[in-house]
Amino acid sequence: MLAGVETALDELCLPVKIFLGHVRALIPFTDRIMIPHLIKVEPDAFICPKFMGLPDIVCHAIPAVKDQLLLVQVGPRRVDMINSLQNACRHLERPPSSSPIFISRSIQKQIKKANKSSVPESPAETIIQALQNEPGAKSKLTIGLLGHPYCLYDDCFNLNLLQILSDYQVYFLTPEMMPHQYLGQGSGKLAKKMFWTTGRVQFDALEWMLHCKETPVDGFIQIAPFACGPEALVSDMLERRIKEAKKPCLKIYYEEHSGEAGVITRLEAFLDLMKYQNPAC
Repeated sequence: MLAGVETALDELCLPVKIFLGHVRALIPFTDRIMIPHLIKVEPDAFICPKFMGLPDIVCHAIPAVKDQLLLVQVGPRRVDMINSLQNACRHLERPPSSSPIFISRSIQKQIKKANKSSVPESPAETIIQALQNEPGAKSKLTIGLLGHPYCLYDDCFNLNLLQILSDYQVYFLTPEMMPHQYLGQGSGKLAKKMFWTTGRVQFDALEWMLHCKETPVDGFIQIAPFACGPEALVSDMLERRIKEAKKPCLKIYYEEHSGEAGVITRLEAFLDLMKYQNPAC
């Protein structure tokens, strides 16, 4: 992270600074560095503006890496990640005898091989399984976590928030645990269509958490990078919805000067408040 902070402009959010640090760490050990140029991952919504411009940010922050990048563009018209990866790989160096058809078949073969291997559905699933307590077994509090996935599951960003909750024997729910049938239910109730993919997911997850009968949520924690443009709007709208449901909510904003001690202090105070309000604790 420190390398990324030294490289990036002050105005950039912490996740982008961490990303730049990763790029700097990879440069000496790789021939190519693949950077996703994500414009949209669904037809009628966009992702964070800074991630839409991530390749340009990397090129301007680290000019020496420009010729080393392998860019995979997804959107704005087609939202096919596999096809985008194939198009990006065609620009790699290859033997003169290799035809585009041969390269395409080779890529498809590797994709099928990867799909058959026993890998977790997502890194989030692995982290949750490693840290999560069973609801009601050791924990008496259930917390709903709201935020971008690269904020929720990166210990470098959130200063081990999930591990701290696990140590306090708190059961937590995240948007990635949401059943598919809730997609579109929360964001569909908004007066105006939400154009941010991560914002939609958070509203859908909030709807699920508020109506989850198996593990009723006692309160919510929102985490976000400081100076995040989309979250300035989405976070406020989520907080209003949570207040309507009469649930306690804690907002934690992170930047490079955030300290673990400060996060723990705020978290302990919030958990004490919830335990005081919950007669079962």
